[in-house]
Amino acid sequence: MARKRSNINALAQLLGAAATPIYALDRHRRIIYCNAALTAWLNVQPRDLMGATCDYHSGMPVDPAAVATNRLCPPPEAFRGEACQAVLIVPRPGGGVQRRRVQFVPIGLVDDSLSEGVLAVVDPRESAEPGGTWPQRREPAAWHTQLREVLSSLAPPYRLAPLVGSHPAIARVRELIRLAAASDFRTLVVGPPGSGREHVARAIHGGSLRDGGAPLAPLACHLLDAELLEQTVTSFIASCAELQLEQPPALLLLEIDQLASDAQRALAGLLSIGELQLRTVATARRRLIEMAATGDFRQDLAFSLSTVEISLPPLADRREDIGLLAQFFLEQRNAAGGKQLSGFSRDAFERLLAYRWPGNVGELAEVIEESWPRAAGPQLQARDLPPRLEWAARAAARPAPEEPIELDQLLGEVEREALQRAMRQARGKKARAARLLGITPARLLRRLAHFGLAAEDPPNTPPADST
Repeated sequence: MARKRSNINALAQLLGAAATPIYALDRHRRIIYCNAALTAWLNVQPRDLMGATCDYHSGMPVDPAAVATNRLCPPPEAFRGEACQAVLIVPRPGGGVQRRRVQFVPIGLVDDSLSEGVLAVVDPRESAEPGGTWPQRREPAAWHTQLREVLSSLAPPYRLAPLVGSHPAIARVRELIRLAAASDFRTLVVGPPGSGREHVARAIHGGSLRDGGAPLAPLACHLLDAELLEQTVTSFIASCAELQLEQPPALLLLEIDQLASDAQRALAGLLSIGELQLRTVATARRRLIEMAATGDFRQDLAFSLSTVEISLPPLADRREDIGLLAQFFLEQRNAAGGKQLSGFSRDAFERLLAYRWPGNVGELAEVIEESWPRAAGPQLQARDLPPRLEWAARAAARPAPEEPIELDQLLGEVEREALQRAMRQARGKKARAARLLGITPARLLRRLAHFGLAAEDPPNTPPADST
């Protein structure tokens, strides 16, 4: 017994003195060991890690110890007996990030599918992982790492699902949000339903807050008439005046394109008051300036509310971001604890790409929310997705053939059918059939001859009822 304890102590001393960061987790994802090289690299104390539970997600908590813990979680496959590797991304104290590869080795087996724990060995050398190549790789670990890369580059409050991605249109949206947040310009966020307009509008307000902040009043414009709008806004301004704010308060005008004409007039009057310091961030499905050009919106108000205009693209126009967004929503579910998924199987991923996403980012979030409980793990499979995605995949695999339309042939078939129906209804009497068709008997005879129907015997008529 003494020799065994001595061997264990010697092993602990060996691992503790190693220059290679090493840590271990039990099957409940609790950190049960970490050496000095790891805590020094993460710039945390051992007490901040020991006993902490890891979840496989890319969230960015404010607490440094929580950030470190999140980074250390192995892929769920490691807890199912599969040796695997990943890239750990850790923020540098002075800015930027460090990347190091880590090997995850399962330890023992509870049964045929679960490990007793996982040993993690971190490469002490920094990895120059080419972040730009990750989106083309469809392995779950690649999407997980790419998501962490993206979220590491985004400062709060811009870590929002609608802003996750590498498409140039989304990169432009992020820049416009920074511009709008850094100024007091009135901003309009335009996009289709489900594109995240309200989230972006709130991010603009959140990013603009300085010491003391400023209140934000959300208004559902489709519910407002002129009187209710004036009462709401004046009451909001009066309550803000008592707070002695350093920044002007803001209105969040939701679905401003649905504001009634009398309420548009009232809002334009309020915003034209020079002494009134009031910022606005509005959302709409259509550009207000285009609506004004067709007379569907008040012109002066359209220009006033659109000093900065941010257009959110539909998800179908940024298909390369679908995998990253799906991973984002999946890891949000992981963050709640319990069951952990690493990502999507290849079939599931292809099915997500094949779908057109008419409900945009919001619909994608709903699909992952609906599918996640069905997955047995460690990856979400195609069978776990809602049936409508399978139907869309089948339709895409078998597109309808484009057959040429022969107009003369089509019209001839229609005329022939009309002649036959008229003759049947008239019981073979040509004069009556001509009247049913609205043509002369002579023309009827010519058309019957044209289609080879003139020589046909009249259709048999049922015998009269003898009863």
